[in-house]
Amino acid sequence: MLKKFAFILSIALVQLSWAQEPDNGEVKTLMTRDYTLGLNFNTSGWGFAFDYGWQKNYKYKQTAGFTATNIRHQKEHKIYGALSNSKGYYLGKLNSLVSFRPHYGGKLILFKAKRENGIEISAKWSAGPSFGLVKPVYLKIDQINSNSIDSKYNPEIHNSGNISSRSSWFRGLGEAKIRPGVFGKLGFDFNFSALKNGISGGEFGIMADYFPGPEIVVMHNNDNSNFYSALYLQFNIGQKLY
Repeated sequence: MLKKFAFILSIALVQLSWAQEPDNGEVKTLMTRDYTLGLNFNTSGWGFAFDYGWQKNYKYKQTAGFTATNIRHQKEHKIYGALSNSKGYYLGKLNSLVSFRPHYGGKLILFKAKRENGIEISAKWSAGPSFGLVKPVYLKIDQINSNSIDSKYNPEIHNSGNISSRSSWFRGLGEAKIRPGVFGKLGFDFNFSALKNGISGGEFGIMADYFPGPEIVVMHNNDNSNFYSALYLQFNIGQKLY
Protein backbone atom coordinates (compact mmCIF):
# COMPACT_ATOMS: atom_id res chain seq x y z
CA MET A 1 0.00 0.00 0.00
CA LEU A 2 2.78 2.43 0.91
CA LYS A 3 4.66 1.65 -2.32
CA LYS A 4 1.56 2.24 -4.46
CA PHE A 5 0.86 5.53 -2.69
CA ALA A 6 4.44 6.75 -3.21
CA PHE A 7 4.27 5.76 -6.90
CA ILE A 8 1.05 7.74 -7.44
CA LEU A 9 2.53 10.82 -5.80
CA SER A 10 5.68 10.56 -7.92
CA ILE A 11 3.67 10.34 -11.17
CA ALA A 12 1.65 13.41 -10.17
CA LEU A 13 4.83 15.41 -9.61
CA VAL A 14 6.32 14.41 -12.97
CA GLN A 15 3.18 15.09 -14.99
CA LEU A 16 2.53 18.49 -13.46
CA SER A 17 6.08 19.81 -13.13
CA TRP A 18 5.74 21.68 -16.48
CA ALA A 19 3.23 24.09 -14.96
CA GLN A 20 5.77 26.70 -13.92
CA GLU A 21 4.33 29.87 -15.53
CA PRO A 22 1.26 31.95 -14.59
CA ASP A 23 -1.99 31.32 -16.46
CA ASN A 24 -3.49 34.08 -18.55
CA GLY A 25 -5.41 36.53 -16.40
CA GLU A 26 -3.77 35.49 -13.12
CA VAL A 27 -2.35 38.19 -10.88
CA LYS A 28 1.43 38.02 -11.11
CA THR A 29 2.21 39.65 -7.76
CA LEU A 30 3.76 36.93 -5.62
CA MET A 31 4.13 36.46 -1.92
CA THR A 32 7.62 35.05 -2.14
CA ARG A 33 7.95 33.44 1.29
CA ASP A 34 5.81 31.51 3.75
CA TYR A 35 6.03 29.54 6.96
CA THR A 36 3.86 26.89 8.59
CA LEU A 37 3.59 25.17 11.96
CA GLY A 38 2.09 21.70 11.91
CA LEU A 39 0.77 18.94 14.16
CA ASN A 40 1.68 15.59 12.62
CA PHE A 41 -0.29 12.37 13.19
CA ASN A 42 0.96 9.22 11.54
CA THR A 43 0.52 5.46 11.71
CA SER A 44 3.66 5.19 13.87
CA GLY A 45 3.17 8.12 16.24
CA TRP A 46 2.69 11.86 16.40
CA GLY A 47 4.75 15.03 16.64
CA PHE A 48 5.39 18.57 15.39
CA ALA A 49 6.62 20.16 12.18
CA PHE A 50 7.89 23.51 10.90
CA ASP A 51 8.39 24.55 7.27
CA TYR A 52 9.78 27.72 5.67
CA GLY A 53 9.37 28.25 1.92
CA TRP A 54 10.78 30.69 -0.60
CA GLN A 55 9.79 31.24 -4.22
CA LYS A 56 11.87 29.73 -7.03
CA ASN A 57 9.38 30.45 -9.82
CA TYR A 58 5.65 31.07 -10.20
CA LYS A 59 4.46 27.63 -9.10
CA TYR A 60 7.42 26.11 -7.28
CA LYS A 61 8.87 26.88 -3.86
CA GLN A 62 11.94 25.53 -2.16
CA THR A 63 11.44 24.59 1.48
CA ALA A 64 13.48 23.94 4.59
CA GLY A 65 12.10 22.68 7.84
CA PHE A 66 12.17 20.44 10.86
CA THR A 67 9.97 17.53 11.94
CA ALA A 68 10.04 15.59 15.21
CA THR A 69 7.82 12.60 15.99
CA ASN A 70 7.91 9.53 18.18
CA ILE A 71 8.08 6.17 16.39
CA ARG A 72 6.02 3.35 17.87
CA HIS A 73 6.45 -0.36 17.36
CA GLN A 74 3.43 -1.98 15.68
CA LYS A 75 3.07 -4.43 18.58
CA GLU A 76 2.83 -1.79 21.31
CA HIS A 77 -0.31 -2.16 23.40
CA LYS A 78 -1.06 0.07 26.38
CA ILE A 79 -2.18 -1.52 29.65
CA TYR A 80 -2.91 -0.06 33.10
CA GLY A 81 -2.01 -1.03 36.64
CA ALA A 82 -4.55 -1.84 39.36
CA LEU A 83 -4.47 1.64 40.94
CA SER A 84 -6.98 4.22 39.71
CA ASN A 85 -4.23 6.80 39.12
CA SER A 86 -2.06 4.40 37.11
CA LYS A 87 -0.54 5.84 33.95
CA GLY A 88 -0.71 3.46 31.02
CA TYR A 89 2.47 1.65 30.01
CA TYR A 90 3.55 -0.72 27.25
CA LEU A 91 4.47 -4.15 28.53
CA GLY A 92 7.52 -5.42 26.68
CA LYS A 93 8.70 -2.00 25.49
CA LEU A 94 12.42 -1.67 26.19
CA ASN A 95 13.20 1.62 24.46
CA SER A 96 11.43 4.74 23.24
CA LEU A 97 12.37 6.07 19.80
CA VAL A 98 11.97 9.71 18.76
CA SER A 99 13.19 11.01 15.40
CA PHE A 100 14.44 14.59 14.86
CA ARG A 101 14.59 15.50 11.15
CA PRO A 102 15.96 18.71 9.62
CA HIS A 103 15.03 18.59 5.95
CA TYR A 104 15.13 20.37 2.58
CA GLY A 105 12.47 20.03 -0.10
CA GLY A 106 10.07 21.64 -2.50
CA LYS A 107 6.41 22.48 -3.06
CA LEU A 108 4.75 22.49 -6.50
CA ILE A 109 1.36 24.18 -6.87
CA LEU A 110 -0.96 21.81 -8.73
CA PHE A 111 -4.17 23.85 -8.45
CA LYS A 112 -3.94 27.52 -7.55
CA ALA A 113 -6.85 29.22 -5.78
CA LYS A 114 -8.74 31.40 -8.26
CA ARG A 115 -10.43 33.49 -5.56
CA GLU A 116 -9.92 34.57 -1.97
CA ASN A 117 -11.76 31.60 -0.43
CA GLY A 118 -10.57 29.01 -2.94
CA ILE A 119 -8.55 25.87 -2.20
CA GLU A 120 -4.88 25.69 -3.19
CA ILE A 121 -3.46 22.19 -3.69
CA SER A 122 0.26 21.45 -3.88
CA ALA A 123 2.56 18.46 -4.04
CA LYS A 124 5.39 18.43 -1.48
CA TRP A 125 8.59 16.50 -0.99
CA SER A 126 11.39 16.73 1.55
CA ALA A 127 14.48 14.77 2.55
CA GLY A 128 17.32 15.04 5.01
CA PRO A 129 19.10 13.42 7.95
CA SER A 130 17.20 11.69 10.73
CA PHE A 131 18.55 11.60 14.27
CA GLY A 132 16.90 8.83 16.26
CA LEU A 133 16.90 9.29 20.04
CA VAL A 134 16.82 5.80 21.60
CA LYS A 135 15.95 6.06 25.31
CA PRO A 136 15.44 3.18 27.79
CA VAL A 137 11.96 2.85 29.29
CA TYR A 138 11.52 3.34 33.03
CA LEU A 139 8.50 2.06 34.97
CA LYS A 140 7.22 2.36 38.54
CA ILE A 141 7.81 -0.99 40.25
CA ASP A 142 5.91 -2.01 43.39
CA GLN A 143 8.00 -2.84 46.46
CA ILE A 144 6.90 -4.99 49.40
CA ASN A 145 5.95 -2.76 52.35
CA SER A 146 7.25 0.29 50.52
CA ASN A 147 6.33 2.84 47.88
CA SER A 148 6.96 2.02 44.24
CA ILE A 149 10.30 3.01 42.74
CA ASP A 150 11.35 4.10 39.25
CA SER A 151 13.33 1.33 37.61
CA LYS A 152 14.57 0.58 34.11
CA TYR A 153 12.26 -1.99 32.60
CA ASN A 154 13.67 -5.53 32.72
CA PRO A 155 11.33 -8.13 31.16
CA GLU A 156 13.07 -10.91 33.12
CA ILE A 157 11.92 -9.62 36.50
CA HIS A 158 9.18 -7.04 35.79
CA ASN A 159 5.67 -8.06 34.83
CA SER A 160 2.05 -6.89 35.09
CA GLY A 161 2.01 -8.16 38.69
CA ASN A 162 4.64 -5.75 40.01
CA ILE A 163 4.41 -2.82 37.55
CA SER A 164 2.09 -0.10 38.84
CA SER A 165 2.53 2.64 36.23
CA ARG A 166 4.93 4.26 33.80
CA SER A 167 7.58 6.71 34.98
CA SER A 168 8.16 10.19 33.61
CA TRP A 169 9.33 10.07 29.98
CA PHE A 170 12.44 12.03 31.03
CA ARG A 171 13.62 9.19 33.29
CA GLY A 172 16.57 7.57 31.54
CA LEU A 173 17.21 10.52 29.23
CA GLY A 174 20.84 10.61 30.36
CA GLU A 175 21.25 7.04 29.06
CA ALA A 176 19.81 7.83 25.61
CA LYS A 177 21.82 7.20 22.45
CA ILE A 178 21.62 8.86 19.04
CA ARG A 179 21.21 6.76 15.89
CA PRO A 180 21.89 8.83 12.74
CA GLY A 181 19.93 7.99 9.60
CA VAL A 182 18.04 9.48 6.66
CA PHE A 183 14.48 10.72 6.24
CA GLY A 184 12.10 11.32 3.33
CA LYS A 185 8.53 12.58 2.97
CA LEU A 186 6.18 12.85 -0.02
CA GLY A 187 2.63 14.19 0.09
CA PHE A 188 -0.14 16.60 -0.95
CA ASP A 189 -0.79 19.94 0.74
CA PHE A 190 -4.19 21.69 0.99
CA ASN A 191 -4.63 25.35 1.93
CA PHE A 192 -8.24 26.28 2.79
CA SER A 193 -7.55 29.76 4.20
CA ALA A 194 -9.95 32.50 3.09
CA LEU A 195 -7.23 35.10 3.69
CA LYS A 196 -4.91 36.08 0.86
CA ASN A 197 -1.83 35.85 3.10
CA GLY A 198 -3.10 33.04 5.35
CA ILE A 199 -2.31 29.34 5.48
CA SER A 200 -4.79 27.04 7.17
CA GLY A 201 -5.20 23.44 6.13
CA GLY A 202 -3.22 20.26 6.11
CA GLU A 203 -1.34 17.64 4.18
CA PHE A 204 -1.23 13.88 3.88
CA GLY A 205 1.27 11.47 2.41
CA ILE A 206 3.99 8.97 3.21
CA MET A 207 7.13 9.38 5.35
CA ALA A 208 10.03 7.07 6.11
CA ASP A 209 13.16 6.85 8.29
CA TYR A 210 16.13 4.55 7.72
CA PHE A 211 18.86 4.06 10.32
CA PRO A 212 21.89 2.18 8.90
CA GLY A 213 23.34 -0.54 11.09
CA PRO A 214 21.69 -3.04 13.43
CA GLU A 215 17.97 -2.98 14.17
CA ILE A 216 16.73 -0.65 16.87
CA VAL A 217 15.35 -2.77 19.70
CA VAL A 218 12.07 -1.20 20.79
CA MET A 219 10.08 -4.26 21.90
CA HIS A 220 11.32 -7.30 23.79
CA ASN A 221 11.00 -10.65 22.05
CA ASN A 222 9.48 -9.11 18.87
CA ASP A 223 10.64 -8.32 15.37
CA ASN A 224 12.43 -4.97 15.39
CA SER A 225 13.78 -2.93 12.52
CA ASN A 226 16.00 -0.07 11.36
CA PHE A 227 13.48 1.07 8.70
CA TYR A 228 10.20 2.77 9.61
CA SER A 229 7.56 3.98 7.15
CA ALA A 230 4.17 5.51 7.89
CA LEU A 231 1.20 7.28 6.35
CA TYR A 232 0.76 10.73 7.87
CA LEU A 233 -1.86 13.45 8.24
CA GLN A 234 -0.65 16.90 9.25
CA PHE A 235 -2.65 19.99 10.25
CA ASN A 236 -0.94 23.29 9.38
CA ILE A 237 -1.32 26.97 10.17
CA GLY A 238 0.94 29.71 8.87
CA GLN A 239 1.33 32.86 6.82
CA LYS A 240 2.46 33.99 3.38
CA LEU A 241 4.99 36.83 3.27
CA TYR A 242 6.19 39.30 0.62
